[in-house]
Amino acid sequence: MKVITFLRHSKSSWDYDILDMHRPLSSVGIEKIKKTAISSNDQFISSEIIFTSSANRALYTSILLTKNLSINYSKIKICDKLYTFNSSEVMEFIKTIDNIYSNVVLVGHNPAYTEISNYFSENKILNLPTARWFSLKFRSDNWSDIIDLKPISYLSNLKSGV
Repeated sequence: MKVITFLRHSKSSWDYDILDMHRPLSSVGIEKIKKTAISSNDQFISSEIIFTSSANRALYTSILLTKNLSINYSKIKICDKLYTFNSSEVMEFIKTIDNIYSNVVLVGHNPAYTEISNYFSENKILNLPTARWFSLKFRSDNWSDIIDLKPISYLSNLKSGV
């Protein structure tokens, strides 16, 4: 079995004239990811590795998630390839995940994550909001195979009507 959870980074700040890659979390975003971590404790606590985009807002989302759940920071792996808004690039990344991992988290960006949710789920969403997640479980032992499979479960912390 393979379980993959997609977590969109928390709310970022637009208060600074800096490159998109360097935008920090806003104070609202900091509080939002803390609440998400606590309310979704069971979803993240068993993850074996957390792959995060190298964008500041995604990295700090990952750090706050692990801190609030007492998960060892060594589980965070920064991946430049996840600093993308393209779902095809995220899908290609998934194919390269080492099969020693069965339960992974990807922290990244929209519109890629919304598109991936809609690809795997019959319940279409307009937008995956910040600090929200969805998780897919597959009957497979190989990450490279899941792109062509239907998940056996789809969980999320989305409110209906999103």
